[in-house]
Amino acid sequence: MYDQHWNQLIGLATLLSGSRSVAEEVVQDVFAAAIPRWDSIDNHEWYLKRSVVNRVRSLWRRDARMKASPLAREVTSGEPQIDETWRLLRRLPARQRTVLVLRIYLDLPDEEIAGLMHCPEPTVRSLAFRALATLRKELS
Repeated sequence: MYDQHWNQLIGLATLLSGSRSVAEEVVQDVFAAAIPRWDSIDNHEWYLKRSVVNRVRSLWRRDARMKASPLAREVTSGEPQIDETWRLLRRLPARQRTVLVLRIYLDLPDEEIAGLMHCPEPTVRSLAFRALATLRKELS
C-alpha cells in the first residue's frame, strides 16, 4: 500500500509545499494517521490525496501565523524548468496553486478537486481560471 501511493503523494505534496523535505514529512504523517483505520477507509487513494492537501493547507495557515516556516524558503531542484515552474506557482495564492497542481499534475477532474478542497465545482473552475490568467500575465 505504501509503495503504491508514495511517489504520487510526494510529488503532490512537493508541488503544493515547494519543499521535498516538507513533502516527505507530510506524506509520512498522512500514512501514520491512516494506517490504524486502513480497513475502514473506502477509497484509499482519494483519502490519501485529500489528507495531503489538508496537511499542506494546515502548514500554510501555520506559516501565515508564524512567518517562519520551511515553506517560505526558496527551493531548487537543479532543473531550470522545474525551478522556474515552482517560482511561478509560488506567486499564486495557495488555493489557486492547489487547483492547478491537482488539475495538471494529477490530472483530476473538477468534481474530484472540489471534493479534495471542500468547495463547489464552480469555485474550482474560477480558481483555475484566475490562476491561469495570472500565469499568462507573468509569462508575457
